[in-house]
Amino acid sequence: MHNVSRPLRTGLVAAATLAVAAAATAGSALSASARELTPARHQANTAEWWLPALGSTGAWRLAPGEGKGVIVAVLSTGVDASHPDLAGTVTTGPDFAKTGRRPGSAYWADEGTAVASLIAGHGHGVDGADGITGIAPGARILSVQVTLEYNDPLDSDATITGRLPAAIAAGIRYAVAHGAGVIALPLDPGTLSPAGDVNPVAAAGRRAERAAVAYAISRDVLLVAPAGDNGGDNDAVNYPADYPGVIAVGATARDGALAPFTNTGSYVALTAPGASGPSLVPGPDAAVAGPPVGLTVAAPDGGYQALASTDMSAALTAGVAALIRGRYPWLTTAEVTEAIEHGATAPVSASSGSTKTGSATTAGRGHGALNAANALIRAAVIAAAHPRPTPTPTPTAKTAPAPAQPTATSPVATAGAATAKPDGAAGTIRSVLLDLLVAVCVLIAGLICALAVTWLRRRARSAKAAEAARDGRGRSPGRHSRDQPPTAPPVQPWADAGWPRNPPRAAIGAGSAWTSATPGARPDLYRTGDAPLPPWEQAPSVFASAPVPKAPPPWPLSSTGPMYVWNPAATTGPLHAVEQDENQNR
Repeated sequence: MHNVSRPLRTGLVAAATLAVAAAATAGSALSASARELTPARHQANTAEWWLPALGSTGAWRLAPGEGKGVIVAVLSTGVDASHPDLAGTVTTGPDFAKTGRRPGSAYWADEGTAVASLIAGHGHGVDGADGITGIAPGARILSVQVTLEYNDPLDSDATITGRLPAAIAAGIRYAVAHGAGVIALPLDPGTLSPAGDVNPVAAAGRRAERAAVAYAISRDVLLVAPAGDNGGDNDAVNYPADYPGVIAVGATARDGALAPFTNTGSYVALTAPGASGPSLVPGPDAAVAGPPVGLTVAAPDGGYQALASTDMSAALTAGVAALIRGRYPWLTTAEVTEAIEHGATAPVSASSGSTKTGSATTAGRGHGALNAANALIRAAVIAAAHPRPTPTPTPTAKTAPAPAQPTATSPVATAGAATAKPDGAAGTIRSVLLDLLVAVCVLIAGLICALAVTWLRRRARSAKAAEAARDGRGRSPGRHSRDQPPTAPPVQPWADAGWPRNPPRAAIGAGSAWTSATPGARPDLYRTGDAPLPPWEQAPSVFASAPVPKAPPPWPLSSTGPMYVWNPAATTGPLHAVEQDENQNR
């Protein structure tokens, strides 16, 4: 990486005009939520020549969210989150490099702050007209420190640089775990030793780094890496750019030519602006090319500097990936990669004008030059062929009807059509509150019904009690209306016998189903005068002198129990036999 005129300026003052464009929709199909997603258009200041070159205005029109909702992880040397162009955009993660470079020290956050500003810088001042505007100003940055600056003296210590591949691997996994949709990778200085040979200390870290790259791709995270700045030296392969699935980006100058330092290996997928062009050394050696002029980027001291590197090219590509992921979040990593690479402007051979790649003049260019507007159009075509999957509603959740979508007649119209923002969590909360309200109403109604039934039952019992009191049914059984006072027993025939008599039991009142068995209750059953008396009614002296009767036959079981009445007039039964025996003995 080439560092010139740092700091270039404390502030960049440029005339900026904001053009406000509304997303085209049909009538009322555009909801208030969709209109809120349509931001003001940015007009790049004259120092940011790469934004018009990439077709940023068209890209922002096709992706009105400008990367909103997308997290881009910047794995680098750290990011100055307090810079005015990045304030409120950066989340700082851990320092996996463990090199001692921290905020406020030298060799910290030059590259990281520059990359973050090219991706998601939002400028500052009135309407953000001053400072750096990134290609995806709506995106957020996750900063993870994993490497060293290219001019850091620690780069010559193979022991320290040998630990960096493992640090990059840890940073990749951390970014995936914290929701990154795009990861901007750094150049790995631990891959090679200072002599250009493979660093043996980094062998284990390389394996971890490769596994982490595969892990991120399996989690549908897009990885972008600089192709390398060693094109003017040995053009050796750089990592993690050469890992399968990583988009490796080379650098071009303002005139579209390859930067003199960019790596031209076969793993380069496409190119993007990484330098303004070569500068001429003043004086008699004016024809000798000096250090290239870099892109104006944010610096960690709150100012700006010019940096030339394939890191800047990879940052712009990561920003375009954020635009696509923000506009079409359901597209896979492979589909976003296809949109970026196939949307690139194909390289042209200087000799024949052919766009065929593989010639000496197109080597190191891959699919061609990054074109943000074409990438969004290509993404719209892919999205039309693979529309957003309809989420399966949960059994307990109430789903709102899908908002009407405008009909597009071209990929550009499809890309620029604004979609209504679904209710999401707000609709679910309303549904739950309505369910709770219905449940409370049902409970209250049930309580009212229970109280009404209880009151009616008590009222019925009170009415029955009052009626019983009126009819006398509530009095004691001795005063029951069907009971009659007992009648006085008649004078018994044995009253003249002169021996004491037992007082008779009171006769049961009239109307009873039973007939009293007490002597006197039925006078017709007893004889008077010469009629014989039953043995138990005779005087003791008579009963004692009476002959002993023969044993009577067994008595039949009585159906009347103790209430049985002896009838001397009966002509059958065991008592009649006893009476005959007594007559014979007389």
